[in-house]
Amino acid sequence: MIKLKLEALEHPTPSNVDINDRKVFASTILWLEDQKIRQYRIEDREDLRKVDQLDIWEQAYENYKADLGMPQFCTPIEEITWVLGYAIRLEFLDAPENYKAINSIEVSKQQNKSLAPSIKAENFFDNLDFNHKDFIAGVRSLANKLKIPHHPNHLVQLEAIARVVHERLSPSAKNRQPITGTPFPFEKGNDVVTDDPALDYSVRILRLLQIQSLRQLQTKINETIVAVQDLIANPKTDTKLGKVGR
Repeated sequence: MIKLKLEALEHPTPSNVDINDRKVFASTILWLEDQKIRQYRIEDREDLRKVDQLDIWEQAYENYKADLGMPQFCTPIEEITWVLGYAIRLEFLDAPENYKAINSIEVSKQQNKSLAPSIKAENFFDNLDFNHKDFIAGVRSLANKLKIPHHPNHLVQLEAIARVVHERLSPSAKNRQPITGTPFPFEKGNDVVTDDPALDYSVRILRLLQIQSLRQLQTKINETIVAVQDLIANPKTDTKLGKVGR
């Protein structure tokens, strides 16, 4: 799994990363920060670069984990897995199209010792174990960062994360005004559906979800109307095809 994630991030030597070698571990963390995560400014990465002075690096790494919001783990492999997942999430949010497939290159020697790459497309997400403890830990950590309430099913929580990212953090949401106002007290309405409080509460939630869905549909309809109006208001014409008189 670690090798696959390193390949996804285009690490130069994903097969040679020995997590049990502390210097290699430190160099990998530094590479991820320099190339993918960029949590710090370049000048603030000085102590992380001291991979040959592990006493200094270890203290810098402790600070780095805190700044990333990494959960408490027991082993280096858990930590590197989390950091790799964090980097992949950042990369995915920047350019989702790059992660539709991962190219694995098989190199064969020719008689003249030249290299001939053979590229095989593989769906990255097909190889993920969505019930692995590291994946679950990543979902929980990301939910904490986004202040999303806990849910016993991490996949449901992941769906909530996806919605928040789409509504608040996606490029299309950059200029969107934040929602303000008084929350609607749907649990205290007068239109009681049933005498069963639990069922009544659920129906109210479903009703609000339906309203939200209808609003999203209306927004898309409005955007389509505006796009058609812009097209009609500024049609592309070729005056050379016009004819005046007989």
